[in-house]
Amino acid sequence: MSDQHFSFGAFEVDWEAGEVRKHGIRLKLQEQPFQVLALLLRRPGQVVTREELRTQLWSADTFVDFEHGLNSAINKLREALGDSADNPRFVETLPRRGYRFVGTVDSVSAPAPAPHMTRLIVMPFRILRSDPETDFLAFSLPDAIASSLSGLDSLIVRSSIVASRFAGKTQDLKTIAGEAGVDIVLTGTLLRAGEQLRVSTQLVEAPGGTLVWSQTSQLSLGDIFKLQDDLTSRIVESLSLPLTTREHRMLKHDVPASAKAYEFYLRANQLVGNGAWSLARDLYLGCLQEDPRYAPAWARLGRVYHFLGKFGDTNSDENLRRAEAAIVRALEINPELSMAHNLHARLEIDFGRAQDVMTRLLKRAQARAADPELFAGLVHACRYCGLLDASRAADEQARCIDKLISTSVVHTYFMLGDYQQAHEMFADDPITDALTLMMLGRDQEVVEKLQKAEDMEAVWRRWCDALRLLVEGHRAQGLAAAQTILPPGYRDPETLYYVARLLAHFGDPGTALALLARAVEEGFFCFSALARDPWLNTLRGDPAFTKILRHAEARHREALAAFRQAGGDQLLGLTPIPNLGGTVLS
Repeated sequence: MSDQHFSFGAFEVDWEAGEVRKHGIRLKLQEQPFQVLALLLRRPGQVVTREELRTQLWSADTFVDFEHGLNSAINKLREALGDSADNPRFVETLPRRGYRFVGTVDSVSAPAPAPHMTRLIVMPFRILRSDPETDFLAFSLPDAIASSLSGLDSLIVRSSIVASRFAGKTQDLKTIAGEAGVDIVLTGTLLRAGEQLRVSTQLVEAPGGTLVWSQTSQLSLGDIFKLQDDLTSRIVESLSLPLTTREHRMLKHDVPASAKAYEFYLRANQLVGNGAWSLARDLYLGCLQEDPRYAPAWARLGRVYHFLGKFGDTNSDENLRRAEAAIVRALEINPELSMAHNLHARLEIDFGRAQDVMTRLLKRAQARAADPELFAGLVHACRYCGLLDASRAADEQARCIDKLISTSVVHTYFMLGDYQQAHEMFADDPITDALTLMMLGRDQEVVEKLQKAEDMEAVWRRWCDALRLLVEGHRAQGLAAAQTILPPGYRDPETLYYVARLLAHFGDPGTALALLARAVEEGFFCFSALARDPWLNTLRGDPAFTKILRHAEARHREALAAFRQAGGDQLLGLTPIPNLGGTVLS
Protein backbone atom coordinates (compact mmCIF):
# COMPACT_ATOMS: atom_id res chain seq x y z
CA MET A 1 0.00 0.00 0.00
CA SER A 2 1.28 3.47 -0.86
CA ASP A 3 2.93 5.31 1.99
CA GLN A 4 1.81 8.65 0.60
CA HIS A 5 -1.83 8.45 -0.52
CA PHE A 6 -4.80 6.51 0.87
CA SER A 7 -8.44 6.76 -0.10
CA PHE A 8 -11.64 5.62 1.57
CA GLY A 9 -15.18 6.45 0.56
CA ALA A 10 -15.22 10.00 -0.78
CA PHE A 11 -11.99 10.86 1.06
CA GLU A 12 -8.34 10.93 0.09
CA VAL A 13 -5.42 11.41 2.48
CA ASP A 14 -2.10 12.90 1.36
CA TRP A 15 0.53 12.29 4.05
CA GLU A 16 3.18 14.50 2.47
CA ALA A 17 0.85 17.49 2.26
CA GLY A 18 -0.82 16.65 5.59
CA GLU A 19 -4.25 17.02 3.99
CA VAL A 20 -7.57 15.21 3.88
CA ARG A 21 -9.77 15.93 0.86
CA LYS A 22 -13.40 15.09 0.22
CA HIS A 23 -14.33 14.96 -3.45
CA GLY A 24 -11.08 16.85 -4.08
CA ILE A 25 -11.93 19.62 -1.60
CA ARG A 26 -9.47 20.11 1.26
CA LEU A 27 -11.03 19.73 4.69
CA LYS A 28 -10.10 21.78 7.73
CA LEU A 29 -8.51 19.23 10.07
CA GLN A 30 -6.05 20.11 12.83
CA GLU A 31 -2.74 18.30 13.18
CA GLN A 32 -3.68 16.10 16.15
CA PRO A 33 -6.84 14.59 14.57
CA PHE A 34 -4.88 14.15 11.33
CA GLN A 35 -2.14 12.20 13.14
CA VAL A 36 -4.75 9.98 14.80
CA LEU A 37 -6.27 9.27 11.39
CA ALA A 38 -2.83 8.53 9.94
CA LEU A 39 -2.13 5.94 12.64
CA LEU A 40 -5.51 4.25 12.19
CA LEU A 41 -5.24 4.17 8.39
CA ARG A 42 -1.85 2.48 8.46
CA ARG A 43 -3.47 -0.43 10.29
CA PRO A 44 -6.99 -0.76 8.82
CA GLY A 45 -9.16 -3.34 10.57
CA GLN A 46 -6.78 -3.60 13.52
CA VAL A 47 -7.23 -2.22 17.02
CA VAL A 48 -4.96 0.71 17.83
CA THR A 49 -4.91 0.91 21.60
CA ARG A 50 -5.22 4.07 23.59
CA GLU A 51 -1.79 3.32 25.05
CA GLU A 52 -0.26 3.19 21.56
CA LEU A 53 -1.87 6.49 20.70
CA ARG A 54 -0.62 8.05 23.92
CA THR A 55 2.92 6.76 23.41
CA GLN A 56 3.21 7.85 19.79
CA LEU A 57 1.26 11.11 19.83
CA TRP A 58 1.07 12.34 23.43
CA SER A 59 4.25 11.00 24.99
CA ALA A 60 5.24 14.32 26.48
CA ASP A 61 1.84 15.09 28.00
CA THR A 62 0.28 14.17 31.30
CA PHE A 63 -2.36 11.48 31.43
CA VAL A 64 -5.16 14.00 32.00
CA ASP A 65 -4.08 16.04 28.96
CA PHE A 66 -3.96 12.89 26.89
CA GLU A 67 -7.49 11.79 27.84
CA HIS A 68 -8.94 15.20 26.97
CA GLY A 69 -6.79 15.59 23.85
CA LEU A 70 -7.61 12.17 22.43
CA ASN A 71 -11.34 12.54 23.00
CA SER A 72 -11.25 15.96 21.37
CA ALA A 73 -9.20 14.67 18.42
CA ILE A 74 -11.58 11.75 17.80
CA ASN A 75 -14.61 14.06 17.95
CA LYS A 76 -13.05 16.49 15.46
CA LEU A 77 -12.02 13.64 13.19
CA ARG A 78 -15.53 12.19 13.16
CA GLU A 79 -17.02 15.62 12.53
CA ALA A 80 -14.73 16.12 9.51
CA LEU A 81 -15.59 12.68 8.10
CA GLY A 82 -19.32 12.93 8.82
CA ASP A 83 -18.98 9.84 11.05
CA SER A 84 -20.60 8.93 14.36
CA ALA A 85 -19.70 6.81 17.38
CA ASP A 86 -23.13 5.14 17.45
CA ASN A 87 -23.09 4.02 13.81
CA PRO A 88 -19.46 4.23 12.65
CA ARG A 89 -18.60 4.04 8.98
CA PHE A 90 -14.90 4.72 9.51
CA VAL A 91 -13.75 5.03 13.14
CA GLU A 92 -15.04 2.44 15.61
CA THR A 93 -14.62 2.85 19.37
CA LEU A 94 -13.68 -0.19 21.44
CA PRO A 95 -14.49 0.87 25.02
CA ARG A 96 -11.46 1.04 27.32
CA ARG A 97 -9.29 -0.50 24.56
CA GLY A 98 -8.88 1.90 21.64
CA TYR A 99 -10.09 2.50 18.12
CA ARG A 100 -10.25 0.67 14.81
CA PHE A 101 -10.61 1.93 11.24
CA VAL A 102 -13.47 -0.09 9.77
CA GLY A 103 -13.81 1.50 6.31
CA THR A 104 -12.33 0.06 3.12
CA VAL A 105 -8.93 1.62 2.50
CA ASP A 106 -7.34 1.75 -0.96
CA SER A 107 -3.99 3.02 -2.07
CA VAL A 108 -4.07 5.59 -4.86
CA SER A 109 -1.35 6.89 -7.09
CA ALA A 110 0.00 10.26 -6.19
CA PRO A 111 -1.16 12.78 -8.80
CA ALA A 112 1.40 13.65 -11.43
CA PRO A 113 3.02 17.01 -10.74
CA ALA A 114 1.43 19.77 -12.76
CA PRO A 115 3.70 21.43 -15.31
CA HIS A 116 5.13 24.72 -14.09
CA MET A 117 3.12 27.73 -15.20
CA THR A 118 4.75 31.15 -15.24
CA ARG A 119 2.86 33.53 -12.98
CA LEU A 120 3.09 37.23 -13.77
CA ILE A 121 1.92 40.36 -12.02
CA VAL A 122 1.99 43.79 -13.67
CA MET A 123 2.32 46.35 -10.93
CA PRO A 124 0.75 49.83 -11.05
CA PHE A 125 3.41 52.18 -12.38
CA ARG A 126 4.97 54.70 -10.03
CA ILE A 127 4.44 58.39 -10.85
CA LEU A 128 7.69 60.31 -10.45
CA ARG A 129 6.01 63.72 -10.76
CA SER A 130 2.25 64.08 -10.70
CA ASP A 131 0.58 65.39 -13.85
CA PRO A 132 -3.23 65.52 -14.23
CA GLU A 133 -3.07 64.75 -17.95
CA THR A 134 -1.06 61.52 -17.65
CA ASP A 135 -1.52 60.20 -14.10
CA PHE A 136 -4.34 57.91 -15.29
CA LEU A 137 -1.72 55.80 -17.09
CA ALA A 138 -0.22 54.60 -13.80
CA PHE A 139 -3.13 52.17 -13.45
CA SER A 140 -4.53 51.96 -16.96
CA LEU A 141 -1.37 51.04 -18.88
CA PRO A 142 -0.42 48.11 -16.58
CA ASP A 143 -4.07 47.03 -16.61
CA ALA A 144 -4.10 46.99 -20.42
CA ILE A 145 -0.87 44.97 -20.53
CA ALA A 146 -2.24 42.43 -18.04
CA SER A 147 -5.53 42.15 -19.96
CA SER A 148 -3.79 41.55 -23.29
CA LEU A 149 -1.76 38.69 -21.78
CA SER A 150 -4.55 37.11 -19.73
CA GLY A 151 -5.83 34.91 -22.57
CA LEU A 152 -2.57 32.94 -22.96
CA ASP A 153 -2.73 29.30 -21.89
CA SER A 154 0.95 29.17 -20.88
CA LEU A 155 0.86 32.23 -18.60
CA ILE A 156 -1.12 33.00 -15.46
CA VAL A 157 -1.62 36.75 -15.03
CA ARG A 158 -2.71 38.21 -11.72
CA SER A 159 -5.57 40.66 -12.03
CA SER A 160 -5.17 44.42 -11.77
CA ILE A 161 -7.28 44.28 -8.60
CA VAL A 162 -4.64 42.06 -6.99
CA ALA A 163 -1.83 44.27 -8.28
CA SER A 164 -3.50 47.40 -6.91
CA ARG A 165 -3.22 46.00 -3.37
CA PHE A 166 0.51 46.67 -3.54
CA ALA A 167 0.18 50.20 -4.95
CA GLY A 168 1.71 52.92 -2.84
CA LYS A 169 3.83 50.46 -0.86
CA THR A 170 7.51 49.74 -1.11
CA GLN A 171 7.62 47.18 -3.89
CA ASP A 172 9.48 44.45 -2.02
CA LEU A 173 9.80 41.51 -4.41
CA LYS A 174 9.81 38.89 -1.67
CA THR A 175 6.54 40.21 -0.26
CA ILE A 176 4.92 40.48 -3.69
CA ALA A 177 6.07 36.99 -4.70
CA GLY A 178 4.82 35.47 -1.45
CA GLU A 179 1.48 37.26 -1.17
CA ALA A 180 0.57 37.25 -4.87
CA GLY A 181 2.09 33.85 -5.64
CA VAL A 182 4.09 35.00 -8.67
CA ASP A 183 7.56 34.45 -10.07
CA ILE A 184 7.74 37.33 -12.59
CA VAL A 185 7.01 40.99 -11.85
CA LEU A 186 6.75 43.92 -14.27
CA THR A 187 7.31 47.31 -12.66
CA GLY A 188 7.47 50.76 -14.17
CA THR A 189 7.72 54.50 -13.63
CA LEU A 190 6.10 57.44 -15.42
CA LEU A 191 7.48 60.95 -15.89
CA ARG A 192 5.95 63.75 -17.97
CA ALA A 193 8.66 65.79 -19.69
CA GLY A 194 7.09 68.61 -21.71
CA GLU A 195 5.06 67.03 -24.51
CA GLN A 196 6.76 63.69 -24.01
CA LEU A 197 6.20 60.86 -21.56
CA ARG A 198 9.13 58.85 -20.23
CA VAL A 199 8.17 55.27 -19.29
CA SER A 200 10.80 53.05 -17.68
CA THR A 201 9.95 49.37 -17.18
CA GLN A 202 11.67 46.35 -15.66
CA LEU A 203 10.83 42.67 -15.87
CA VAL A 204 12.22 40.95 -12.78
CA GLU A 205 12.25 37.40 -11.43
CA ALA A 206 10.80 37.09 -7.94
CA PRO A 207 11.62 36.74 -5.18
CA GLY A 208 15.33 36.67 -6.11
CA GLY A 209 15.30 39.96 -8.01
CA THR A 210 17.18 38.79 -11.12
CA LEU A 211 16.65 41.36 -13.87
CA VAL A 212 15.23 39.82 -17.05
CA TRP A 213 15.27 43.10 -18.94
CA SER A 214 14.70 46.82 -18.57
CA GLN A 215 13.85 49.54 -21.05
CA THR A 216 13.15 53.24 -21.13
CA SER A 217 10.87 54.75 -23.76
CA GLN A 218 10.17 58.40 -24.48
CA LEU A 219 6.99 58.94 -26.44
CA SER A 220 3.92 61.07 -26.97
CA LEU A 221 0.49 60.11 -25.68
CA GLY A 222 -0.43 59.15 -29.22
CA ASP A 223 2.07 56.28 -29.07
CA ILE A 224 0.80 54.67 -25.87
CA PHE A 225 -0.80 51.71 -27.63
CA LYS A 226 2.41 51.01 -29.54
CA LEU A 227 4.27 50.98 -26.19
CA GLN A 228 1.72 48.57 -24.70
CA ASP A 229 2.03 46.30 -27.74
CA ASP A 230 5.85 46.41 -27.61
CA LEU A 231 5.93 45.58 -23.88
CA THR A 232 3.46 42.73 -24.35
CA SER A 233 5.53 41.25 -27.17
CA ARG A 234 8.76 41.59 -25.23
CA ILE A 235 7.29 39.83 -22.19
CA VAL A 236 6.12 36.92 -24.37
CA GLU A 237 9.50 36.63 -26.10
CA SER A 238 11.64 36.93 -22.98
CA LEU A 239 9.63 34.26 -21.14
CA SER A 240 9.76 31.98 -24.21
CA LEU A 241 6.03 31.39 -24.03
CA PRO A 242 4.82 28.78 -26.55
CA LEU A 243 2.02 30.50 -28.44
CA THR A 244 -0.60 28.72 -30.48
CA THR A 245 -1.86 30.12 -33.77
CA ARG A 246 -4.97 31.26 -31.89
CA GLU A 247 -2.87 33.11 -29.33
CA HIS A 248 -0.72 34.83 -31.98
CA ARG A 249 -3.94 35.97 -33.63
CA MET A 250 -5.42 37.05 -30.30
CA LEU A 251 -2.44 39.24 -29.37
CA LYS A 252 -2.62 41.12 -32.67
CA HIS A 253 -6.40 41.27 -33.02
CA ASP A 254 -7.54 44.29 -31.00
CA VAL A 255 -5.75 47.40 -32.25
CA PRO A 256 -7.48 50.77 -31.67
CA ALA A 257 -8.04 52.83 -34.78
CA SER A 258 -6.75 56.06 -33.24
CA ALA A 259 -4.75 57.42 -30.34
CA LYS A 260 -7.83 59.33 -29.18
CA ALA A 261 -9.89 56.15 -29.02
CA TYR A 262 -7.22 54.41 -26.94
CA GLU A 263 -6.89 57.37 -24.58
CA PHE A 264 -10.66 57.35 -23.97
CA TYR A 265 -10.45 53.60 -23.30
CA LEU A 266 -7.58 53.88 -20.80
CA ARG A 267 -9.17 56.81 -18.96
CA ALA A 268 -12.44 54.89 -18.69
CA ASN A 269 -10.64 51.86 -17.24
CA GLN A 270 -9.22 54.01 -14.45
CA LEU A 271 -12.64 55.46 -13.64
CA VAL A 272 -14.17 51.98 -13.35
CA GLY A 273 -11.48 51.13 -10.81
CA ASN A 274 -12.54 54.20 -8.84
CA GLY A 275 -16.26 53.35 -9.01
CA ALA A 276 -17.16 56.25 -11.32
CA TRP A 277 -19.33 54.07 -13.57
CA SER A 278 -21.36 56.76 -15.32
CA LEU A 279 -18.27 58.76 -16.27
CA ALA A 280 -16.55 55.58 -17.45
CA ARG A 281 -19.59 54.71 -19.58
CA ASP A 282 -19.41 58.06 -21.34
CA LEU A 283 -15.70 57.62 -22.09
CA TYR A 284 -16.21 54.11 -23.46
CA LEU A 285 -18.95 55.51 -25.70
CA GLY A 286 -16.51 58.21 -26.81
CA CYS A 287 -13.92 55.54 -27.60
CA LEU A 288 -16.43 53.58 -29.67
CA GLN A 289 -17.52 56.68 -31.53
CA GLU A 290 -13.86 57.03 -32.57
CA ASP A 291 -13.50 53.29 -33.27
CA PRO A 292 -16.74 51.24 -33.48
CA ARG A 293 -14.77 47.98 -33.93
CA TYR A 294 -12.61 48.10 -30.80
CA ALA A 295 -13.84 44.92 -29.04
CA PRO A 296 -12.27 45.51 -25.58
CA ALA A 297 -14.16 48.81 -25.30
CA TRP A 298 -17.44 47.07 -26.14
CA ALA A 299 -16.75 44.40 -23.51
CA ARG A 300 -15.89 46.89 -20.79
CA LEU A 301 -18.83 49.10 -21.73
CA GLY A 302 -20.99 46.02 -21.18
CA ARG A 303 -19.47 45.54 -17.75
CA VAL A 304 -20.24 49.15 -16.80
CA TYR A 305 -23.84 48.80 -17.98
CA HIS A 306 -24.06 45.61 -15.91
CA PHE A 307 -22.85 47.48 -12.82
CA LEU A 308 -25.33 50.30 -13.46
CA GLY A 309 -28.16 47.86 -14.08
CA LYS A 310 -27.47 45.83 -10.96
CA PHE A 311 -26.42 48.48 -8.48
CA GLY A 312 -27.67 51.78 -9.89
CA ASP A 313 -30.90 53.45 -8.85
CA THR A 314 -32.50 53.98 -12.27
CA ASN A 315 -33.05 52.26 -15.64
CA SER A 316 -32.06 48.85 -14.25
CA ASP A 317 -33.71 46.75 -16.96
CA GLU A 318 -32.59 49.01 -19.78
CA ASN A 319 -28.98 49.07 -18.57
CA LEU A 320 -28.90 45.26 -18.39
CA ARG A 321 -30.21 44.98 -21.95
CA ARG A 322 -27.53 47.45 -23.07
CA ALA A 323 -24.93 45.40 -21.17
CA GLU A 324 -25.79 42.24 -23.08
CA ALA A 325 -25.91 44.03 -26.43
CA ALA A 326 -22.45 45.53 -25.82
CA ILE A 327 -20.82 42.25 -24.77
CA VAL A 328 -22.41 40.34 -27.64
CA ARG A 329 -21.04 43.02 -29.99
CA ALA A 330 -17.54 42.53 -28.52
CA LEU A 331 -17.76 38.78 -29.19
CA GLU A 332 -19.00 39.38 -32.74
CA ILE A 333 -15.90 41.49 -33.43
CA ASN A 334 -13.49 39.19 -31.55
CA PRO A 335 -14.94 35.74 -30.75
CA GLU A 336 -11.79 34.84 -28.79
CA LEU A 337 -11.80 37.80 -26.38
CA SER A 338 -11.51 35.99 -23.04
CA MET A 339 -12.60 39.02 -21.02
CA ALA A 340 -15.86 39.24 -22.99
CA HIS A 341 -16.65 35.55 -22.47
CA ASN A 342 -16.20 35.84 -18.70
CA LEU A 343 -18.25 39.06 -18.47
CA HIS A 344 -21.01 37.54 -20.60
CA ALA A 345 -21.21 34.50 -18.32
CA ARG A 346 -21.88 36.62 -15.22
CA LEU A 347 -24.48 38.68 -17.04
CA GLU A 348 -26.28 35.62 -18.39
CA ILE A 349 -26.57 34.18 -14.89
CA ASP A 350 -28.45 37.30 -13.84
CA PHE A 351 -30.73 36.72 -16.85
CA GLY A 352 -31.58 33.22 -15.57
CA ARG A 353 -29.33 31.14 -17.84
CA ALA A 354 -27.15 29.55 -15.15
CA GLN A 355 -27.36 26.01 -16.55
CA ASP A 356 -26.35 27.11 -20.06
CA VAL A 357 -23.48 29.16 -18.61
CA MET A 358 -22.33 26.23 -16.48
CA THR A 359 -22.11 23.80 -19.39
CA ARG A 360 -20.38 26.35 -21.62
CA LEU A 361 -17.81 27.22 -18.93
CA LEU A 362 -17.11 23.53 -18.31
CA LYS A 363 -16.29 23.05 -21.99
CA ARG A 364 -14.08 26.14 -22.07
CA ALA A 365 -12.31 25.14 -18.85
CA GLN A 366 -11.44 21.73 -20.31
CA ALA A 367 -9.56 23.54 -23.07
CA ARG A 368 -8.21 26.39 -20.90
CA ALA A 369 -7.58 24.83 -17.49
CA ALA A 370 -5.18 27.63 -16.46
CA ASP A 371 -7.78 30.44 -16.54
CA PRO A 372 -8.90 31.15 -12.95
CA GLU A 373 -11.74 33.41 -14.14
CA LEU A 374 -13.43 30.44 -15.82
CA PHE A 375 -13.48 28.57 -12.52
CA ALA A 376 -14.66 31.71 -10.70
CA GLY A 377 -17.57 31.77 -13.14
CA LEU A 378 -18.29 28.12 -12.37
CA VAL A 379 -18.44 28.93 -8.64
CA HIS A 380 -21.30 31.28 -9.48
CA ALA A 381 -23.14 29.17 -12.06
CA CYS A 382 -22.95 25.87 -10.15
CA ARG A 383 -24.38 27.46 -7.00
CA TYR A 384 -27.37 28.86 -8.87
CA CYS A 385 -28.00 25.32 -10.17
CA GLY A 386 -27.81 23.93 -6.63
CA LEU A 387 -24.50 22.12 -7.24
CA LEU A 388 -22.87 23.33 -4.05
CA ASP A 389 -20.02 20.80 -3.82
CA ALA A 390 -19.14 21.61 -7.42
CA SER A 391 -19.26 25.34 -6.66
CA ARG A 392 -16.90 24.88 -3.73
CA ALA A 393 -14.57 22.68 -5.81
CA ALA A 394 -14.49 25.30 -8.58
CA ASP A 395 -13.38 27.88 -6.01
CA GLU A 396 -10.64 25.52 -4.85
CA GLN A 397 -9.50 25.10 -8.45
CA ALA A 398 -9.52 28.85 -9.09
CA ARG A 399 -7.41 29.45 -5.98
CA CYS A 400 -4.91 26.78 -6.99
CA ILE A 401 -4.26 28.90 -10.08
CA ASP A 402 -4.57 32.32 -8.46
CA LYS A 403 -4.70 32.22 -4.67
CA LEU A 404 -5.88 35.83 -4.46
CA ILE A 405 -8.71 35.59 -6.98
CA SER A 406 -12.08 36.92 -5.91
CA THR A 407 -14.98 34.47 -6.27
CA SER A 408 -18.52 34.34 -4.92
CA VAL A 409 -17.84 31.24 -2.79
CA VAL A 410 -18.94 33.07 0.39
CA HIS A 411 -22.51 32.61 -0.85
CA THR A 412 -21.84 28.93 -1.50
CA TYR A 413 -20.81 28.43 2.13
CA PHE A 414 -23.89 30.36 3.17
CA MET A 415 -26.14 28.08 1.11
CA LEU A 416 -24.41 25.06 2.64
CA GLY A 417 -25.27 26.39 6.09
CA ASP A 418 -21.57 26.68 6.98
CA TYR A 419 -21.98 30.15 8.45
CA GLN A 420 -18.81 30.06 10.54
CA GLN A 421 -16.69 29.31 7.48
CA ALA A 422 -18.40 32.08 5.53
CA HIS A 423 -17.72 34.52 8.37
CA GLU A 424 -14.07 33.52 8.76
CA MET A 425 -13.26 33.72 5.06
CA PHE A 426 -15.23 36.80 4.04
CA ALA A 427 -15.67 39.08 7.02
CA ASP A 428 -14.85 42.09 4.79
CA ASP A 429 -18.17 41.80 2.90
CA PRO A 430 -20.40 43.79 5.27
CA ILE A 431 -23.85 42.76 4.00
CA THR A 432 -23.19 39.04 3.54
CA ASP A 433 -21.25 38.93 6.78
CA ALA A 434 -24.10 40.67 8.61
CA LEU A 435 -26.51 38.00 7.34
CA THR A 436 -23.99 35.34 8.39
CA LEU A 437 -23.59 36.78 11.89
CA MET A 438 -27.38 36.84 12.24
CA MET A 439 -27.42 33.09 11.54
CA LEU A 440 -24.74 32.65 14.21
CA GLY A 441 -26.85 34.61 16.74
CA ARG A 442 -24.30 37.42 17.05
CA ASP A 443 -26.68 40.34 16.64
CA GLN A 444 -24.59 42.90 18.49
CA GLU A 445 -21.74 42.35 16.03
CA VAL A 446 -24.23 42.82 13.20
CA VAL A 447 -25.16 46.26 14.49
CA GLU A 448 -21.51 47.25 14.94
CA LYS A 449 -20.60 46.07 11.44
CA LEU A 450 -23.50 47.89 9.80
CA GLN A 451 -22.73 51.10 11.68
CA LYS A 452 -19.26 51.05 10.13
CA ALA A 453 -20.67 50.56 6.62
CA GLU A 454 -22.17 54.02 6.19
CA ASP A 455 -20.54 55.04 2.89
CA MET A 456 -22.10 52.53 0.51
CA GLU A 457 -23.94 52.51 -2.80
CA ALA A 458 -27.70 53.03 -2.53
CA VAL A 459 -28.69 49.37 -2.91
CA TRP A 460 -26.31 48.34 -0.11
CA ARG A 461 -27.44 51.27 2.00
CA ARG A 462 -31.00 49.88 1.81
CA TRP A 463 -29.73 46.48 2.94
CA CYS A 464 -27.94 48.10 5.90
CA ASP A 465 -31.03 49.99 6.99
CA ALA A 466 -33.31 46.95 6.77
CA LEU A 467 -30.96 44.58 8.61
CA ARG A 468 -30.14 47.07 11.36
CA LEU A 469 -33.82 47.83 12.02
CA LEU A 470 -34.74 44.14 12.12
CA VAL A 471 -31.86 43.18 14.42
CA GLU A 472 -32.69 46.06 16.76
CA GLY A 473 -36.26 44.79 17.04
CA HIS A 474 -38.04 47.39 14.88
CA ARG A 475 -39.87 44.73 12.90
CA ALA A 476 -42.48 46.85 11.09
CA GLN A 477 -39.94 49.46 10.01
CA GLY A 478 -37.42 46.78 9.10
CA LEU A 479 -39.90 44.92 6.90
CA ALA A 480 -40.88 48.15 5.19
CA ALA A 481 -37.19 48.87 4.54
CA ALA A 482 -36.61 45.31 3.28
CA GLN A 483 -39.40 45.70 0.76
CA THR A 484 -37.48 48.62 -0.83
CA ILE A 485 -34.18 46.74 -1.25
CA LEU A 486 -34.89 45.60 -4.81
CA PRO A 487 -35.21 48.38 -7.40
CA PRO A 488 -37.77 47.92 -10.21
CA GLY A 489 -36.56 45.49 -12.87
CA TYR A 490 -33.87 43.96 -10.65
CA ARG A 491 -32.62 40.78 -12.33
CA ASP A 492 -30.35 38.76 -10.02
CA PRO A 493 -32.46 35.80 -8.80
CA GLU A 494 -30.08 34.96 -5.94
CA THR A 495 -30.71 38.36 -4.41
CA LEU A 496 -34.46 37.67 -4.71
CA TYR A 497 -33.84 34.56 -2.59
CA TYR A 498 -31.92 36.54 0.07
CA VAL A 499 -34.68 39.13 0.36
CA ALA A 500 -37.38 36.43 0.40
CA ARG A 501 -35.79 34.54 3.31
CA LEU A 502 -35.47 37.81 5.23
CA LEU A 503 -39.14 38.60 4.74
CA ALA A 504 -40.20 35.02 5.56
CA HIS A 505 -38.29 34.99 8.84
CA PHE A 506 -39.46 38.39 10.04
CA GLY A 507 -43.13 38.07 9.16
CA ASP A 508 -44.13 38.78 5.55
CA PRO A 509 -44.81 35.26 4.13
CA GLY A 510 -46.91 36.44 1.18
CA THR A 511 -44.21 38.63 -0.34
CA ALA A 512 -41.59 36.01 0.55
CA LEU A 513 -43.41 33.28 -1.40
CA ALA A 514 -43.84 35.55 -4.41
CA LEU A 515 -40.13 36.40 -4.43
CA LEU A 516 -39.10 32.75 -3.98
CA ALA A 517 -41.28 31.72 -6.91
CA ARG A 518 -39.64 34.43 -9.01
CA ALA A 519 -36.14 33.41 -7.86
CA VAL A 520 -36.62 29.80 -8.97
CA GLU A 521 -38.40 30.72 -12.18
CA GLU A 522 -35.73 33.31 -13.07
CA GLY A 523 -32.79 30.97 -12.55
CA PHE A 524 -31.81 30.46 -8.90
CA PHE A 525 -32.79 26.89 -8.09
CA CYS A 526 -30.38 26.04 -5.28
CA PHE A 527 -32.65 23.28 -4.09
CA SER A 528 -30.74 22.14 -1.00
CA ALA A 529 -30.64 25.69 0.38
CA LEU A 530 -34.39 26.03 -0.08
CA ALA A 531 -34.90 22.62 1.53
CA ARG A 532 -32.92 23.29 4.71
CA ASP A 533 -32.78 27.07 5.25
CA PRO A 534 -34.11 27.61 8.81
CA TRP A 535 -35.39 31.08 7.92
CA LEU A 536 -37.86 29.47 5.51
CA ASN A 537 -39.40 27.25 8.19
CA THR A 538 -42.36 29.63 8.53
CA LEU A 539 -43.35 28.73 4.94
CA ARG A 540 -42.97 24.95 5.01
CA GLY A 541 -46.61 24.14 5.72
CA ASP A 542 -47.83 26.22 2.79
CA PRO A 543 -48.70 24.27 -0.41
CA ALA A 544 -47.31 27.17 -2.45
CA PHE A 545 -43.90 26.63 -0.86
CA THR A 546 -44.02 22.90 -1.59
CA LYS A 547 -44.77 23.69 -5.23
CA ILE A 548 -41.77 26.07 -5.35
CA LEU A 549 -39.55 23.42 -3.76
CA ARG A 550 -40.62 20.76 -6.27
CA HIS A 551 -39.93 23.14 -9.14
CA ALA A 552 -36.46 23.89 -7.76
CA GLU A 553 -35.73 20.17 -7.34
CA ALA A 554 -36.73 19.40 -10.93
CA ARG A 555 -34.50 22.16 -12.31
CA HIS A 556 -31.66 21.11 -10.01
CA ARG A 557 -31.83 17.50 -11.23
CA GLU A 558 -31.79 18.67 -14.85
CA ALA A 559 -28.71 20.80 -14.14
CA LEU A 560 -27.00 17.89 -12.35
CA ALA A 561 -27.49 15.69 -15.40
CA ALA A 562 -26.09 18.44 -17.66
CA PHE A 563 -23.11 18.90 -15.33
CA ARG A 564 -22.22 15.22 -15.48
CA GLN A 565 -22.76 15.00 -19.22
CA ALA A 566 -20.36 17.94 -19.70
CA GLY A 567 -17.67 16.15 -17.66
CA GLY A 568 -17.90 18.49 -14.69
CA ASP A 569 -17.25 15.80 -12.09
CA GLN A 570 -13.96 14.79 -13.73
CA LEU A 571 -12.88 18.38 -14.36
CA LEU A 572 -13.43 19.38 -10.73
CA GLY A 573 -12.21 16.09 -9.21
CA LEU A 574 -15.61 15.14 -7.82
CA THR A 575 -15.94 11.53 -9.03
CA PRO A 576 -18.00 9.75 -7.86
CA ILE A 577 -20.74 12.08 -6.67
CA PRO A 578 -23.86 10.42 -5.31
CA ASN A 579 -25.63 13.77 -4.91
CA LEU A 580 -24.18 17.21 -5.56
CA GLY A 581 -27.08 19.15 -4.17
CA GLY A 582 -27.43 17.92 -0.61
CA THR A 583 -30.89 17.07 0.69
CA VAL A 584 -33.29 15.47 -1.79
CA LEU A 585 -37.03 15.28 -1.31
CA SER A 586 -38.45 11.79 -0.94
